[in-house]
Amino acid sequence: MAVVRCERLPSFVTWRIPDVESLFADDHRLLEALRERGVDAEAVAWSDPTVDWSRYDAAVLRSTWDYVDHVDAFLEATDGIAHSGCLLLNPVDAVRWNADKRYLDDLERMGVPIVPVVRGRRVDAARVLAAVDDAGWDELVVKPAIGVGGSGVVRTTASDLAAMLEALPHDAEVMVQPFAASIVAEGELSFAFLGGTHSHVLRKRPAAGDFRAHGIYGGSIERVVPDPDDLAAVEAMLAVLPFDLLYARFDVVRFGGRLGVLELELIEPMLYLDLAPGSAGRLAEATIARLGTDRDGVAND
Repeated sequence: MAVVRCERLPSFVTWRIPDVESLFADDHRLLEALRERGVDAEAVAWSDPTVDWSRYDAAVLRSTWDYVDHVDAFLEATDGIAHSGCLLLNPVDAVRWNADKRYLDDLERMGVPIVPVVRGRRVDAARVLAAVDDAGWDELVVKPAIGVGGSGVVRTTASDLAAMLEALPHDAEVMVQPFAASIVAEGELSFAFLGGTHSHVLRKRPAAGDFRAHGIYGGSIERVVPDPDDLAAVEAMLAVLPFDLLYARFDVVRFGGRLGVLELELIEPMLYLDLAPGSAGRLAEATIARLGTDRDGVAND
């Protein structure tokens, strides 16, 4: 079995990281859990052209963070994995859908609450500005339509938005959303599901003076016990998705009196398995179940 990762960190990571391999802790925990269950598993880079994916029973997408620098190549690679006879997890249709944040529009059509969004390119500036004005948004967050780890995300104001849109490359699409003050007051909540079942919930808070709740920008993270109503609300979100998912992470904030989706992560989310004892084992069990292999079965490549 292949646990799929990146060959190098994405290009937006320009600062020195003393222990790069520590970023792949989730991968290592999953590999260990799979091996404990008799599965022959190894880490494999999605972009390695020498890999024969037909050698593997399954390929579990995990830390493929550099795909944002090579989206077309990544999607081609996942298609190749799926057509090789190797079981791709998450499935390729979910990957293609989730790779572009237009999926938020689909979620909204499915009845899933999201943090409102207006998207557009430089040529759409007049429409975007009018929509923001009509909505009455003042504090804004602008993010690229394709991205990971908060790369390219900017907090701004409605009065500065016109200049920001004018400065965009002509083919760059951005998403404009109202800034959710609850991300500072309450934090961002990440609901992790493994094998279709709730596993654990994390609260992420931005560092003082920042708004991005990512550890790479100094944010903090802790495991929390979710409010039962919040958990039921997010489980209902998961239930409407038309995919058989090995894992999913819903990043939500409280907006307009209810939880709204900021991001739905189906490709390469950090699951923080270290903060949830037993979660690596649950992910391994769910992976094996999708292969139809019982726990005492013959080892798989």
